Order: sequence, then structure tokens, then C-alpha cells
Amino acid sequence: MKRVIETIGFLLLVAGFGLAKSSQDNWDNLKELRPGQKIEVVDSNMKTFNGTFVSASDEAISLRSGKGEESVLRAHVVRVSVRDDSHRARNMLLASGVIGGIVLIPCAIVLVQQSNEGNSSAACAAAIAAGFGGGAALGAIPRNRTIYRVNAK
Repeated sequence: MKRVIETIGFLLLVAGFGLAKSSQDNWDNLKELRPGQKIEVVDSNMKTFNGTFVSASDEAISLRSGKGEESVLRAHVVRVSVRDDSHRARNMLLASGVIGGIVLIPCAIVLVQQSNEGNSSAACAAAIAAGFGGGAALGAIPRNRTIYRVNAK
């Protein structure tokens, strides 16, 4: 049983590394932004600017916020993130299925091994419900995708 849990944890860890992107230090990534897209810009003073993308040049990025149009010089930009289209329902179902399934496997093994001893089904049912519920909560978290980040030297 311990071996099964370790294997599942290892597979999840490897899958996470496979999804990582490494080319975030390229200013040209801002070309993929469309005017009107919701973005977040963090400057070198750690001040955050939230608004909609207007334009980007080799010198600065411009966005429209509640205060009007603002520009942040490229030399002062630390990070640019974009709020992707919301896929919360899909993410909730996916995370719920994955985490609930991960919890379901060891519980099924425990239930089969202890089928003659009884009283273990309530604990397993609670663990499975917590797994599915926790996965749904995790999938509901809104996410920003970082498209530019200054390379720390």
C-alpha cells in the first residue's frame, strides 16, 4: 500500500515538471496579448497594476485601468501575467476526479483487505468525499498565467 501511494506521488510530481514553461524571460512573449485582455503588471517597486492590455513596445507596456491609461517602462517591469478565460467548471471536475481517484485507490485496497473486519467503510467514504471536495475547491481557484518575468541574475 505504501508503495502504491509513493508511485502515485512520484507520477504527479513528474507530470507537474512536464507542464512547466521556461521561456518567460522573453519580452516578445507580450506579442501574444490581445488589446482588451485582462493583465497584471508588477514593477520593480512591487507595485501591481491591474487592467486591460492596450499595447506593448520595446520600451514599455501600456494598460487601461480605473485610473486611465498607464504605462510601465520595460526596465521597471518585473512580471506580466494574464488572466486566461475562466475554465473553473472544467478545472473543478478535473481536479476533483484526479484527487478523488487518488484517494479512492488506497481506500478500495483497504476495504478489500479488511472486508471481514467491518467498520472501515465509513472512514473510507469520508476520505473519498474529502478528496473529491478538496479537488473541486482546488480547481475553483482562479489562475493567472505569467507570460513575462525578469530573469533573476
